[in-house]
Amino acid sequence: MKYLWCQVFLDRLEENISNIRKMDDKKIIAVVKGNAYGLGIEGITEFLQDKIDYFAVAEISEAKRVVGDKEILLLTPLIDIEDIINPMENVIYTIDNEEILEQIPKDFSNKVHIYLDTGMNRMGIKIGRLKYVVEYIENNFPSMILDGVYTHLHNTKSRKGTLNQINMFKNEVTPFLDIIPNIHCLNSSGFLNEEYKNEASFTNNIRVGNLLYGYEGSDKGFKKIFSYKAKVINKFKVKKGCKIGYGEKYKAKEDTLIGILGIGNIEHLGFNKDVKHNIFYDILKACYHHLRKQYCIFCNNKPIEIIGKPNMNMTMVNMKGVEDEIIFKIDITPILADSSIIKEYTYDTK
Repeated sequence: MKYLWCQVFLDRLEENISNIRKMDDKKIIAVVKGNAYGLGIEGITEFLQDKIDYFAVAEISEAKRVVGDKEILLLTPLIDIEDIINPMENVIYTIDNEEILEQIPKDFSNKVHIYLDTGMNRMGIKIGRLKYVVEYIENNFPSMILDGVYTHLHNTKSRKGTLNQINMFKNEVTPFLDIIPNIHCLNSSGFLNEEYKNEASFTNNIRVGNLLYGYEGSDKGFKKIFSYKAKVINKFKVKKGCKIGYGEKYKAKEDTLIGILGIGNIEHLGFNKDVKHNIFYDILKACYHHLRKQYCIFCNNKPIEIIGKPNMNMTMVNMKGVEDEIIFKIDITPILADSSIIKEYTYDTK
């Protein structure tokens, strides 16, 4: 029997795609790295095959899990040269430094995108070097297909910094707009900002992950496509005055029916690292949590009291007023949750 699972609503996912299409006619690169942000790369890519233009992943191992034959942009730069000695046919590789060009076989025939560093300083061809790299590829790799150029907007909360990035990118790629087919810099948060989107009107692709899955854009109609569910795996009664759980930090105020859920720290539920601060900090923290309870387990949209602290893989809840065989809704994120949790791909019937 299933005691913990994640429902993934495919109709919401399709609605989010439709919403993006209504907002812009750029090609959609669906980012499915990190196991499709924790929602299952196989299930998500199978559903999206005929609804998007490209996929994007972080590693070759992820590309091998994508269902179907849609082209896949490998966002991570080439680290293992073995990946391109025997390349996957439908993978578009990222060139992010000039040195790697000396290691690529001269008969390499896959598509590549060049990644430009516009200020993140994590990787990328430096501003002012794109013309040289393009010419080097043209002169030394007769079979390589230069298919795109992109950069990453790493801090869209900074208006000045983001507009500067977009303008740097524009100045660098302008000479190649009619030569290189795919130019992209907008991510989910950049796409949601009208000013950034207008400034990036010269681009023709968008890379979206957070928008697909509903982590962003609720104010513009984008829906969260997942919901974690759990059933009680055990129940027992505790007498008034008994202490419960690790550290005996919870004392029953009345005779209480306790329910055990098979979810805990490994799903990032209630997890926090104990860090010693000064006594004033600890007092303020205790007062804050006493006055403002944060709930993450719900039954019929009502918050459920957690008894003590969640353990590694179990959490105790107060079953007062809760019906037998009830299904609880758990407020956690797939990015942090254990990816082995069963996924149920379904449609929202509400």
